[in-house]
Amino acid sequence: MKYNYPVKYAAMPIVEQVGWNHGLNELERNCDVSCYIVSKCYLLSERTNYKEDGKKEPEYEVVFPYQKKRYDIWERITPSFHIFNHACTNSNFVEKVFDSYEEALEFATHKNKKLCDKTCFYLPSKKRKEFDDRLSRYKMLEQQILDNTSDIEQSNVKELNGLIISNNGQTKVSSNNLYEYLKLASVLNFIVYSISPEQYDELETLISNQDISDISKVMENASPILYHDRKAKEKSIKVIDQDGNILYCINEWETLKSNDGQKIPSVELNNIDDETSRLFTTETLEDIVLSFNEHKCINPYEIQGPVLKKTLFGKK
Repeated sequence: MKYNYPVKYAAMPIVEQVGWNHGLNELERNCDVSCYIVSKCYLLSERTNYKEDGKKEPEYEVVFPYQKKRYDIWERITPSFHIFNHACTNSNFVEKVFDSYEEALEFATHKNKKLCDKTCFYLPSKKRKEFDDRLSRYKMLEQQILDNTSDIEQSNVKELNGLIISNNGQTKVSSNNLYEYLKLASVLNFIVYSISPEQYDELETLISNQDISDISKVMENASPILYHDRKAKEKSIKVIDQDGNILYCINEWETLKSNDGQKIPSVELNNIDDETSRLFTTETLEDIVLSFNEHKCINPYEIQGPVLKKTLFGKK
């Protein structure tokens, strides 16, 4: 997959306007955490913060896969980094991450109860109803996010799939993974083959021993999954199956578009010239589709059907 960060569950803070503050010349919006819901997240880093009293607290940098962008529209995102200092520009810091939804839900429920007790101290009855109504609305969002992130598998280990490049009679292990290569290769001819981990290890051993005479045998059952011709009129990477059928096209904005049934002639795939690089990866056709697939936005107000209202302590 394109994003191979460890995936966890965490309590995602919902930040929205909770009132007004007196600014220098006019009223300013006061935004704060209004409640917490459970969401999957990409885990980028973890660190320990040391306090004055000698205590230490863990902190985790995560990116939640859905983020509020405009009005009440939530858009699917991925980790984004600053071009110069490589700091993540869309991450959050949380105090705990979990391997299961149930653990994260218990923690989020505890956080919501503490937040409700704090904000409802002076007007308990009215404020608790407002809090329950707000939480009920965002629990719908929680379910929508969980439904729309089923393609993100929960995992603990970051696995970077390697890439082997063969060109002009030379074969080497690349320092980049496939997706980094695709960003840089818009002016190159290349065809990408999907191979098994066992084939990859065997090929890597041959390269290490400087013996690639048997490369054709190792690659006997390799399946083509990507093809790019820099001379083509339409500048896009073709997502293909083993028969050369073009299933999708990946354009310069890394957007996956369905194809209208075109096919790359087998003779073109089999007769690779010196200008065309052959790339070998353990990424699969399914990995490619999931990595570039567009995901729908979520608008909690557009969810239809009866809603079962939830409170901090159960169901109504």
